[in-house]
Amino acid sequence: MSFIGNIFGAFGARQIGNFNAQLYAKQAELTRKNAEIKKQVFQNVDKPRIIAQQARDRSNVFVQFIKSGVDVDRIGESPFLVMLDQTVEQAFDLEIAEFNSTVAYENQMNNASLLQTKGAGERFKGEIQFRTGMAKAIGQMGSNYYKTGSLLG
Repeated sequence: MSFIGNIFGAFGARQIGNFNAQLYAKQAELTRKNAEIKKQVFQNVDKPRIIAQQARDRSNVFVQFIKSGVDVDRIGESPFLVMLDQTVEQAFDLEIAEFNSTVAYENQMNNASLLQTKGAGERFKGEIQFRTGMAKAIGQMGSNYYKTGSLLG
């Protein structure tokens, strides 16, 4: 009669494997959505905030130079070079922020893919345990039949 336990165990393993696969799939979906939300927050909130701050900083530097009485229109002069250097640094800062946002997004998407794969592994593990349990049950039934002439033993 132990083959009945093997059959129940086999079906239980399959159900657990499927449940775990669904759980990881849901977790992967949430991770992907979280990545999309963070990407949108950067595009809609952080990036415009950085650009606005940089525009204010450029304006403040320009006003300071004008107040000091120097000619800011002459290329090659110190105030122009300072403003140019500031613009280059600000563009670089914005690119770093965009790069960091992209890397964070890609990491979240990679984590989602890993979770999805882990779920597939759980489903496969459950299926292997199911087949092993069924094979044990069939082997037990065959052994019972061989020994006693009855499947029940």
